Amino acid sequence: MKRDTVSPPPDAGSQIDEEDLIYTEDVIEVIDPAEFDDEDVMKTDLEKDDASCVFTGHKSGSVFCGSLSKDGKFAVTGGEEDKAYVWDTTSGEIILNCTGHKDSIIFAEFNCDEIYLATGDMSGVIQLWNLKDKSSIWEYNMGDATWMKWHMAANVLIAGSVDGEVYMWKVPEGDCKVLQGYGHRAEAGVILPDGKRLAVGYEDGTIRVFDLKTNTMLSSVPANIGHTATITALDCHLNNNLILSAAVDGKTILSTSQTGKIVSILQDLNSEQETNMKDSDSNWVETVAFCKDPGFQVAAAGALNGEIFIWDISKKVLRYKIEQESGISKVAWKGATSLLFSGGLDGILRCFDARSGQCLQLFVGHSEDILDLDISEEGKIVLTTSDDSTARIFNIANLF
Repeated sequence: MKRDTVSPPPDAGSQIDEEDLIYTEDVIEVIDPAEFDDEDVMKTDLEKDDASCVFTGHKSGSVFCGSLSKDGKFAVTGGEEDKAYVWDTTSGEIILNCTGHKDSIIFAEFNCDEIYLATGDMSGVIQLWNLKDKSSIWEYNMGDATWMKWHMAANVLIAGSVDGEVYMWKVPEGDCKVLQGYGHRAEAGVILPDGKRLAVGYEDGTIRVFDLKTNTMLSSVPANIGHTATITALDCHLNNNLILSAAVDGKTILSTSQTGKIVSILQDLNSEQETNMKDSDSNWVETVAFCKDPGFQVAAAGALNGEIFIWDISKKVLRYKIEQESGISKVAWKGATSLLFSGGLDGILRCFDARSGQCLQLFVGHSEDILDLDISEEGKIVLTTSDDSTARIFNIANLF
């Protein structure tokens, strides 16, 4: 989990009344941010690079994942060449070369107190590194993996598997628990802000919520009741109850962690395409994120066709639909602000003000798809990784 998550305020659960949530397709405003013409940017600024640091340590292949230390001084990135690197975000100097993996690195992240670093590859090999002496101190092979996360407040690693099981390790001791699989890939997972529960989305569209202490399933949204296809993204609201989910079926759904009740089907992109007689190519939301400002009740979703949706969660309506020229791999909020960053499949990082829907700035430099992005806890820099074999640091200190 990214470390810009903040603790929920004591009254966060009272800010949204579940009984008031309804199915809706109302749209408040649809905009196309005109002050930035993406096509003109690509034509005139092909040689421009807004990055303050370009990391070229990955010699070949895509750089799939990356994360920043809390102070933004160090980054870790992992990629297709089966290696991860810890490096200085100012100079690009390599601090630690993480070797020993047998497949593409899909996870590389510092733990909550930044004593350890965990790296994981697609084959399920996970390594734990001691950052003080730069040594590998623990290793586990779980079999083919789909995702991995650090607990936000404990030395606990959690990972989903192709077989459907979810593994939890207390490190560096290596104590292991396994959440039962159900015959479908565990495609996505999110630790709830209370740190006590985990929501998991599966290949068949099912969402299940587990108690991390007892390993018991607390609630579920069954397949065909909510989603009917592979879950692509999950996030949980600060109130610890609302779960936002997206899937290959084109639906974006709000449900509750406590009961599994579907409280709002925000949209069905594939149904909307048929209704509007658009081309028949499937479209779905690839990334979702609740805003972490308790006074600004919105969530963002980014789709493969380049649309960003800003949802008003309290009213269950679409506040803005923002259209950009390329698909979106990830959206992330800058701390507890209204600033939303999107990683584009055209290699452009964009910053939007979700209160107005306007694009504030474009950050160019990558020549191929952006695959991952992370914003430092103090909100001064953004790390991006790309298909172009590089990672970049962009300065966002001037954006408020």
